Amino acid sequence: MFYFASLLLLVFGQNVLATDLSMSGYVKSYINAQQGIPLLNTQTLYQSQNSARLMLDVFTRNRVWQIHYEGGLDLQSSQLFEQSINSSFKQNNYRLKDLQARSGNPKSKNTFFQNLDRFNVQLQLQSGDLTIGRQAITLGSARIINPTDVFLPFNVRTRNTEYRTGIDAIRFQKPLGELSELDLGIIIGDSAKPENSAVFIQYLSHFSESDIQLTAIQFSKQYLIGIGIQSAVGAMGTWFEMAYVAGDDDYVRLSTGIDYAPTENTLLMIEYHKNGAGAGSPHQYQSLKNDIAYQSGGVFFLNKDYVMPSLSWQASALLSFSLQGILNLRDDSRFLNTSLSYSISENFYMGLSYYHFSGKDIQLSPTVLDPAFAKELIPTPSLELGSEYGSNPNSVSVNFSYYF
Repeated sequence: MFYFASLLLLVFGQNVLATDLSMSGYVKSYINAQQGIPLLNTQTLYQSQNSARLMLDVFTRNRVWQIHYEGGLDLQSSQLFEQSINSSFKQNNYRLKDLQARSGNPKSKNTFFQNLDRFNVQLQLQSGDLTIGRQAITLGSARIINPTDVFLPFNVRTRNTEYRTGIDAIRFQKPLGELSELDLGIIIGDSAKPENSAVFIQYLSHFSESDIQLTAIQFSKQYLIGIGIQSAVGAMGTWFEMAYVAGDDDYVRLSTGIDYAPTENTLLMIEYHKNGAGAGSPHQYQSLKNDIAYQSGGVFFLNKDYVMPSLSWQASALLSFSLQGILNLRDDSRFLNTSLSYSISENFYMGLSYYHFSGKDIQLSPTVLDPAFAKELIPTPSLELGSEYGSNPNSVSVNFSYYF
């Protein structure tokens, strides 16, 4: 990626001197306290996550250069126990080459992290906009879970979701009239290998008071066909998004929901998500980590049926409140996310969030032995998730953000 971007700088560098330059960024600090897990003898974990993001945009007559770099330091009271099965899933990062994400002793409680999150040039051509390099690409029309969005969507438990993670791509967006657009992209993954890369085409239009999206993606030898519709029924907003994926794994995902604003400062929303890639019972969760859907398809829910209600309330110009639930309808586990945000000054914000999980906890299951060797081996109990969210420890977080 860096060699590719350097070549672009050489090609277009002669025009960079006569430009407008914009520099901005933020400094954020999250102070977290996470409940211990009695079965595993883990104590309450205290963690401080500190990061700074520098954003540079250089504007010429028909080009925009964009560079975003983020780095920081994680400090914690003890080594973090990876209690969630999701933590063992290794996702394709859809990047050709990258900086070392974390440095320091792997056994250390403190680590430095960094992320070159944007490194691209945007060319404004007569036929459309061409973006080359590391950039954010978001697909889909649903509000919470987008079945057609396979390129590093945020997990619902991620706290800092202000900027979508960048991927290495060549993207061309061509307007087709006032209300339609053709969106084409080539995603260049690790070492530019086909199994790590992807291509997509998306058509967006407006028809009969509805926004329509048609999407086709090829990734990791999988083929995705998707459709999304956003509309309104009276005072309610509605959406429907579905994706069919075929290849080594075949599955269907869909999201549908409604939102309604009973007052000027309040928004109610509920979304149902069908995850055809998920398992039918908790004892099958561990086997999902090798599935293409979880490695490259942007899937992180482990079961099949979910309901996600939420409430957003702008209490005042300075204070906002949000409440969201993730309800797993199959294993009866739940994740509740409550957050407050307060503006201390024009550029300084404070937030408070609480993550509450419930459901069947981790359990010990005896190892099943082959009868032929049962006399020679001693059964050793192993850990097994009782539900998707039941084993996750509750946590509270205070965060401070300063923008410049």
